[in-house]
Amino acid sequence: MSATTRHPLGSRVAALLGAGALAFLGACTTPSAPPASSLSAPSATTTTNAPAPSAAEILEKARANAVGAKSAAFTGQIDQDGTEMVIDFKGTSDGASADVTLQIEAQGKVRVISVADEVYLQGDAQFWKSQGLPSPPAADKFVKAPVAAAELTQQLSLNAFLDEAFNAVTPSQLSDTVGSESVGGVDAWVITDAEGQAEGALYVSKSEFEIVRFTGSSTSPGQLDFSKWNEDLGIKPPSADQVAPLG
Repeated sequence: MSATTRHPLGSRVAALLGAGALAFLGACTTPSAPPASSLSAPSATTTTNAPAPSAAEILEKARANAVGAKSAAFTGQIDQDGTEMVIDFKGTSDGASADVTLQIEAQGKVRVISVADEVYLQGDAQFWKSQGLPSPPAADKFVKAPVAAAELTQQLSLNAFLDEAFNAVTPSQLSDTVGSESVGGVDAWVITDAEGQAEGALYVSKSEFEIVRFTGSSTSPGQLDFSKWNEDLGIKPPSADQVAPLG
């Protein structure tokens, strides 16, 4: 490795996903101004003899499919600067509908549902304590977020996560070697950081060029598994008896 500091694929993507999640969490819990007039190891089984596209071609096709998708889900954990973040995300590309659960060390666990122009929060005791709420609701109750739904659109959108992640990766960072593995029964191409798979990898389905898995680096370990591309995610608001007053 040269003396110039380089940031492995896995580290850069993990850092941006982590930063995006933290920004999203902050937006959820910051009151808005009044409106002006709102990790399991993958199988190493090679499953096909089809010629492999280049790493750059796989990256570009995966990027185009991801940013053009209407919806998707991903779940897993990443470690950023020693802080573990567990995320379970499903939502639309524009953020109009989303169901996101985040658990961050020292901040607790929170679930956020955005649907029908409303945003609902459900947190554990640690989460509400970290937000300084004097009288937290019961753990099984949701509250309406003190922020206009429109202000959370970008933070909640699938594209908010994917755009930043893909902008952090260029073909020059990738190894020329393309692997082939099975991930949860899906035949996938594997493209890695130039320093090897231990510094970050992207698993892309051979049939549709859809992302099925991302793995982090040795300094920012983690794994995110992707699914439900362009599917109806069935996101619904909590029932009225599940919603409590805030504060």
